[in-house]
Amino acid sequence: MTAAVSTPLAATTPPGRLFIAPLTGIRALAAFWVFLRHYRTELIDAFPGMHLLAPLMNVGYLGVDLFFILSGFILTVTHLDTMTTRYDWRKSVGFLWLRLGRVWPLTAFVLMLFGTYFIVMFWITGDPVWAAEVDVPRLVEHLFLVHAWYPHELDWNGLDWSISAEWMAYLTFGLGGVLVLARYAKVVSPRGMLITMALLTLPMIIVGFSMQDDTILLFSNDSWDIMGGMVAVRVLTEFWIGAILAVFLKDRMRRGIQSRVPLPTITAVAIVVVIYLVTAFDPRRFPRAGQPEFYNGVDQIAPTESIIVLPLLVLLIGTLAVCGRDPLARLLSTRPFLVGGRVSYALYLSHPLVIGAGLLVTQRTGAAGGWLAVIAILVMAASWVFAWVLWRLVEEPARKTARRMMPARFSA
Repeated sequence: MTAAVSTPLAATTPPGRLFIAPLTGIRALAAFWVFLRHYRTELIDAFPGMHLLAPLMNVGYLGVDLFFILSGFILTVTHLDTMTTRYDWRKSVGFLWLRLGRVWPLTAFVLMLFGTYFIVMFWITGDPVWAAEVDVPRLVEHLFLVHAWYPHELDWNGLDWSISAEWMAYLTFGLGGVLVLARYAKVVSPRGMLITMALLTLPMIIVGFSMQDDTILLFSNDSWDIMGGMVAVRVLTEFWIGAILAVFLKDRMRRGIQSRVPLPTITAVAIVVVIYLVTAFDPRRFPRAGQPEFYNGVDQIAPTESIIVLPLLVLLIGTLAVCGRDPLARLLSTRPFLVGGRVSYALYLSHPLVIGAGLLVTQRTGAAGGWLAVIAILVMAASWVFAWVLWRLVEEPARKTARRMMPARFSA
């Protein structure tokens, strides 16, 4: 989509669809939040003052929950009307083909980069553990996007479990779910929609409160395996919250009604405050046995009770869609954030490779002191640059090719 973007809503092609600039910009923040989770110890080494941000960085996995909600919202805004007008099986096939064209090529390409990385590290270190990472049967499951549908340790690109989860959500949407949503939109009142969204937040909040701290709302207690059923509960509730939110706000977005109250900024501040409060007053410290709680004196354990911010994440997305004059919405609509939002998927999938390269450089050079800060800055910059290259040379060409390959009669 093209964007620009002094206004939060802009007409795009095809006609009748909406481009909501702040919701592209927030993808950059969500992906960088995940990055901070994985790079937080190195950042604290390089910049000791960043220990103040540790509670926020520790829960960077919530960026994935933000993505799930946003995905349901955007796909509903984009496809609800077109798919339910004279719906037939071709539109389902077309929708799923477009989604595959969007996520699969880059996922597969980055998997090949991970395989190359494992082999290179085996050559460099001689450690057979790296060679063992090249698990061919599991690679096939990753390529079919089903690898996170049952309990298993994260492997290959550990981050693409969420792409497997997204594929599950796409199937529910494309194979009839969109029809149920359209009927729901016609018969349920706005109050009923709010109640439905509130109810859909409860499974993740209840389960999250029961999990051990720092299981990132994914792993079984006392195990590194994905908890059975956890992926389905997490993605399907959050994706469909986003879908219902889009229906709830549809008329308001179409009319371009804007609120003068800076709700997105207020909501974002509330999210940060709640995360710090949950960390400071964790109702039950429940860390894994034997897992270090501190790194250089900084608490690294993320309380899973942080999932209590889930309703605020929903509110943030909804208010960004209708409060374009808000300071945060304006910031997210600027060109740097829009570019960051477009490359966010590539950043999300690929940043562990850049972080791994940075760690290797640090170990091989024995860098310390100010050099750690230099390496940290270079890793952050290189992660974004590498993501842009992947977006420009792999993701976008593949997406456009998939769209061109699809016959017009399958248009979704």
